[in-house]
Amino acid sequence: MSGPHRHTNLMTACLGLTLASTIVADTAHVPQPWRADAVVMGRDETYDTERFLHELTFRHRFATPRVTDDGIRGTAGSVSSDRLYYDVRFRQDFEFREGRNGFLLDIQRSEDLDGAYDRQLIGFRQNLGDHSEVWLQGDVFSDKSEADVYISARHHLTDDSWIHASWILPDAYFNDKTHTQDTFKDKPQTFFLQWHRQGAGDTGGTTASLSLSPESRFISRREDLTVENESLRAAFTHRQHQGNWLLELHIEGERTRREYLLQGEDGNRPASFDRDHLKALGSATLASHRLTPTIGLAYVRLDENGFFGRSLDDEGDIRRREPTLFGEFSVQAAPNTVISPGLYLSAPDIQQSFEQEDDLHHSGFLGKLALPIDIQLSASDNAVLTINPTFYLHTAGFGGGNLQLHWPL
Repeated sequence: MSGPHRHTNLMTACLGLTLASTIVADTAHVPQPWRADAVVMGRDETYDTERFLHELTFRHRFATPRVTDDGIRGTAGSVSSDRLYYDVRFRQDFEFREGRNGFLLDIQRSEDLDGAYDRQLIGFRQNLGDHSEVWLQGDVFSDKSEADVYISARHHLTDDSWIHASWILPDAYFNDKTHTQDTFKDKPQTFFLQWHRQGAGDTGGTTASLSLSPESRFISRREDLTVENESLRAAFTHRQHQGNWLLELHIEGERTRREYLLQGEDGNRPASFDRDHLKALGSATLASHRLTPTIGLAYVRLDENGFFGRSLDDEGDIRRREPTLFGEFSVQAAPNTVISPGLYLSAPDIQQSFEQEDDLHHSGFLGKLALPIDIQLSASDNAVLTINPTFYLHTAGFGGGNLQLHWPL
């Protein structure tokens, strides 16, 4: 290929690198079924002051592959000297019989407000005519009592939109297969509903998701407690090109209620746990400008109170309100490399107290400088590796490193 044509192709490839997104973690649009470690143990850490600022600066930088697409999406970053935040997913539909069937593989390693989790979903897809399909998947473990069963159906409304529904049976065979004295009195189940519409280009579109886990009751004699749990999670993401601008809006929320009966040497003691969580993010990117500047606003609201599970084995009260203004621009540093300095300015109000852990109270400025370096690994696949060092602005120090990989398949 001659020099001028080769130079033009490289510039076109790099332009895709500069259109980094403000996508958040995949967990918002992935089914979130009942988990024993979530309701019995709970998370094993009390979040520090910068926790959600870290997650914002380590969020997925690229929209592709989307949560609904095949590919690898991964981000991992240091949030403390001994903690790593991560959200990694490898999803692939291996088609056969001219696409009428598929072998489904979905590997997830991530975390939510109840702590970290791993899922290895395997299953099959069967098409029913030209517009509908059914899925059967399982999250399989060597201990059969811990296996989850996913029964799903998808209907394509148009060529670029569909609706998807799942009925999930967590620990489906637990009462019959467990070798412990733990048991379900009211078995858990989760209902998941998702609507997706593809927009113009690879990055535009709208996704709305809902996960509902009705009331369940679990007796854990190993942990000396009984827990009733019900939760609702919802998310909405919209991205579109409007003239020279790329606009994005993301909103997600969670409502969780738990009732405990804790058994101890002094007898049984009732306890409860309530969580209300809201996360919102909006951004605008001037895609026509050579620096593709982005400005955005993020907000986190978290209220938690009560018994946090056997991991902390403590009762507490958390109230966090965290608005953050952020902006970035992109500079081409090499033919396939883009650097996008970003500034994050936050003014959180954090009131966090526990009976046994140290209290945390903060009201004032927090800030970070991020210097993500996006390296295009494959122009044909639009695969990007990101190396993202960050630095504190409210105190002198390194703010944690972040590594990302986005590889559509």
